[in-house]
Amino acid sequence: MTITQMVQNQHYQRIGEISQRIQGQPHVNPYGTPGMSLSDAGDYRKIVSVDEGVVQQVEQIAFDHMKNDYGISDGEDISKVIRDYTMSLAPEKRLSASWMLNEIFHSEATRLGEFVHQQDTSWDWGKPFDTSILDGYRQSVDMQI
Repeated sequence: MTITQMVQNQHYQRIGEISQRIQGQPHVNPYGTPGMSLSDAGDYRKIVSVDEGVVQQVEQIAFDHMKNDYGISDGEDISKVIRDYTMSLAPEKRLSASWMLNEIFHSEATRLGEFVHQQDTSWDWGKPFDTSILDGYRQSVDMQI
């Protein structure tokens, strides 16, 4: 059995499970974080209040990705921080909080990328650069806070 066939079989199994679920039970996203409720999710892409400590962790991870891996990573560290935080919230708040933290992370990563590119116009994601240029970025961020 090929990997494609295995994935297709899993996909068909999930579809079958979803179609046979009992009415009234919350839908569980088989591809998402366990415990994430999609019931009455509506437009989950909205600005919500999240713990400032977690926001700082998320921004620091984006900075670390840039400094240590030139903007590239496997995403395990950011996923863990977001998952751990969202699992501490009520199920109906998890989806929006997860989306919000992902937006903060990607926004910070984009700002970092733009900053590095301004300093080194030949730079591209994953390409090594003189990481000492990030010292100026950190100082400017601290001044804005």
